[in-house]
Amino acid sequence: MTRRSAAKKLLASAALIGGALALTFGGAFATFTDAATGGPQTISSGTIEIGTSGSTLGTGATNIVPGDTISRLITLNSTGATASDATITLGFTANTSSLLDTDTTYGLQVSASSCSVAWTAGTPPTCTGTTTTVNLGGAASVAVATLKATPAALTPLNSLTPNHTDYLMLTLTLPATAPGNIATNPATCAGSGATENMEACTSTLTYTFTATQRAGAPQ
Repeated sequence: MTRRSAAKKLLASAALIGGALALTFGGAFATFTDAATGGPQTISSGTIEIGTSGSTLGTGATNIVPGDTISRLITLNSTGATASDATITLGFTANTSSLLDTDTTYGLQVSASSCSVAWTAGTPPTCTGTTTTVNLGGAASVAVATLKATPAALTPLNSLTPNHTDYLMLTLTLPATAPGNIATNPATCAGSGATENMEACTSTLTYTFTATQRAGAPQ
């Protein structure tokens, strides 16, 4: 064997050994790491809850005429709620419908007021505390027909805040200008404009109060 051949073999062997060492040590390299923790952090969601009691809204009225008012009571509360509301709205549905709940001008109009203490039953009920006008969508009186389509926010209300109560009186009014039609005999609940006749109308109404959460905010 010549010296040159031996030298080539030595170089080849060294290259193989070097490659194997590179593979061996390359697999052993590590990445420096560290870890830290924070917490634990407990997060819970709130509840929106409204309730009613002492309601006389189910007490009907018969043979009303233009200018009559129908005042009924309901206690609204947020007992059980843990989060505040942005709004509590009032809306209506009519199980039995007529001009009383479809005519925005001559049909029933609703208004609301609250008492600082429970109302004293009567016709109409009386307040021995402080009375406050409760607006519906910013208005003192709104047609039932309007609230069927678009419920309105009641303001001001204590029960927007958890564990607070409002003693409400809701008053339905048949406008004094509601028309009858002397030419119609017997009276029928029908027509429009000059022929409209608000006589002999019957509506069965359901009141719906809906609470909506406050807007999100930094916590």
